[in-house]
Amino acid sequence: MSESYDFDVAVIGAGPAGYVAGIRAAQLGAKACVIEKGELGGVCTNVGCIPTKVLWRTAELMLEAGHMDESGLDLSEVRLNWPAVSARRESITGTLRKGIASLLSGNGVELLRAAASFTGPHTLGLEGAEGERQLSAEKVIVATGSRPVELPVAPFDHEVIIDSSDAVTARELPESVVVIGGGYIGVEFASIYAACGVEVTVIEMLDRLLPDMDEDCAREVVKVLKKSGAIIHTGTRLEEVRKDEGGVRAGLSDGKEASGRQMLVCVGRRPDCEGLAVQEAGLETAENGGLKVNRHMQTAVPHVYAVGDVAGGPMLAHVGSREGVVAAAHATGALTAAMDYAVVPACVFARPEIATVGLTAQQARERCEDVVVRKFPLRALGKAHITGDLDGLVKMVADGRTGQLLGVHIAAVGASSLLGEAALALQLECTAEELAQTIHAHPTLAESLRETAEG
Repeated sequence: MSESYDFDVAVIGAGPAGYVAGIRAAQLGAKACVIEKGELGGVCTNVGCIPTKVLWRTAELMLEAGHMDESGLDLSEVRLNWPAVSARRESITGTLRKGIASLLSGNGVELLRAAASFTGPHTLGLEGAEGERQLSAEKVIVATGSRPVELPVAPFDHEVIIDSSDAVTARELPESVVVIGGGYIGVEFASIYAACGVEVTVIEMLDRLLPDMDEDCAREVVKVLKKSGAIIHTGTRLEEVRKDEGGVRAGLSDGKEASGRQMLVCVGRRPDCEGLAVQEAGLETAENGGLKVNRHMQTAVPHVYAVGDVAGGPMLAHVGSREGVVAAAHATGALTAAMDYAVVPACVFARPEIATVGLTAQQARERCEDVVVRKFPLRALGKAHITGDLDGLVKMVADGRTGQLLGVHIAAVGASSLLGEAALALQLECTAEELAQTIHAHPTLAESLRETAEG
């Protein structure tokens, strides 16, 4: 690549999209740097995917401990030690950050600890602990992530009205919490809180929780949440917030009131271009605050790419990582590299887990004249009786004319472990019959896929 720049590829942001892009660019022969003003790993490693699952693992064990008597074990003295949970979370995220640093170094990527902003189409201004400097790059990949959406009626004070990052890093659990938002983030936190003995109220504006997920699968999670004592309001808006000595009171659109020691607001995230000065590169942000891109992850300025949450696509770490690979490949000369969002797996870590890939039945019917839907209840599976996890189902959506699988939706404890097979089946355009003919080991949860495919 050109020798007239300091770097062939400069990446702004070291989350899953950014550090993967930097590493891939270097592997493809580019002189690459990754610029990060905060912790390596971005939201995912530090206050998102990883630490929330650490907390969920503790919550899962609390739930399992409550049913150990069914397996002949007496664990009546189980007590939650939240400081120890927090210490474990910090240890794990610290280990993973070191791993990212090692990967960057091992692949010859220069890591620059600084805040970056555009000063021109090919130049960046850096400001960090070592002062200010300028650098130039032939290609720039923006991977600055996203931030929580703030409600005007409930601005964050990060003590009583908190965001997901505050909840993850909390040193103690509240006695009670009002969760605003019933998407996957809200439901995951509600599940953690409820399993750990916190009084939970969930407020969702739409008519059901997890509105983007298969309705049958979402219903299984709601059923368990309600069993745990959570109070759920759907079709309800937050209209008023009052803080007092006891915490916070929420006035709702149905005339009711919810109260808690804290209010966790998780009504989505928005792309974060703050401080980037993208106009200096000839760019404008979209209405959602992000950068519009094409299938190659190029912005309106062809040598500037955007990947991960800032690009406005599915806000999932694994999607961002793939976008990073595509952008790096295209930036280094593989001009056919392009994103395909047809098969994007997603999980909700609750009780039971939800794992989904492809079209829902409703989406399939909007695209195909003939759609076949097959369901299999987990309680018909031997493995479910062994583990005692009987709640849940597997649901497959297929083209009725060709038999090709269009979507797989699973609600089960351990559902996320089945998602790889389901995603591969869709990627390879398998039919339900082909999946049914595949021998699965017995007794396993994976048998539920074959059983569903057989119909």
